[in-house]
Amino acid sequence: MTTRRLDRHLQHPVAAARGALRRARRLVKSLGGTQCLVCGSRRTHVTTVPRKRRTYEIRVCERCGYLSNFDNTVDYTAFDSVDNFKLTPRVGTVDHRGREYFMAEMGVDIVRRDGLQVMVFGAGRSLDYQHIGKLPQVERVVMSDVVELTSETDFINILDGTDERFDLIVACEVVEHFADPVTEFQRLFDLLTPEGLLVCSTNIYDGGNFAKHTYLYLRGHLSYYSEAAIAHLARKGGVHHDLRTPEIALGKVGPRKRYLLFTRSEANVRNTEAYFADRQYAPSEDQTAFEDQGPTFGTVG
Repeated sequence: MTTRRLDRHLQHPVAAARGALRRARRLVKSLGGTQCLVCGSRRTHVTTVPRKRRTYEIRVCERCGYLSNFDNTVDYTAFDSVDNFKLTPRVGTVDHRGREYFMAEMGVDIVRRDGLQVMVFGAGRSLDYQHIGKLPQVERVVMSDVVELTSETDFINILDGTDERFDLIVACEVVEHFADPVTEFQRLFDLLTPEGLLVCSTNIYDGGNFAKHTYLYLRGHLSYYSEAAIAHLARKGGVHHDLRTPEIALGKVGPRKRYLLFTRSEANVRNTEAYFADRQYAPSEDQTAFEDQGPTFGTVG
């Protein structure tokens, strides 16, 4: 302790004691909490949230704001049919372009290249990959998930890995299901080409009363990210990130819906800024489409 600090402590012993007590409490909390799954901080606590159907234990990170609904798990590898997923107005069909299509269309415009290799990850029942494949800049579309539920020849089980790399990856209503965000985001980052772009869609926690945020309690939703948590994941993954509000956020899905854009490419960063120079919102499916409430067994969005 410096002489100056010692003098202050002697002059104001009560304030010094209170300060020491606060520091001790912070130290105990930092050593005793469960590590945040995003930033690794032990400054976490668990809040019990009673809901209509059940009670949840939510782990809150006081450092990055990440919320973990760690007991709200679903084993998607047990799924045996796409019929496990609801068909809602947001999901692409043969005749209807859904949420993944508009995310991909935006991504294609940002990347500004032809012959694109595209991955659609965790699409459930969506047939948007068929519409994405018709975009003139797209050469090939690959489906991916943790279990194969389609008969498409171009399918990659994300858990098995692949040597292929992609110019554009679309993951709509998927990242909230991540049980290990650092590992699972990095898996997607690693699948990008050096000039590739990852576009995700999820709700972002805004610091409000999360006991009232239905999105966190939909079956299978484990991760509720703050902007700070997304920034940490991007830094850890060595990528740039950007958050944009889609038009659908003006409708019934609510104002917290965001597109998350990740890339290593400085050109893509500039292209993103140029793309949104005259756009207030990112494109999305019909604004009147309402939020998925999860499928009959689990959910991937």
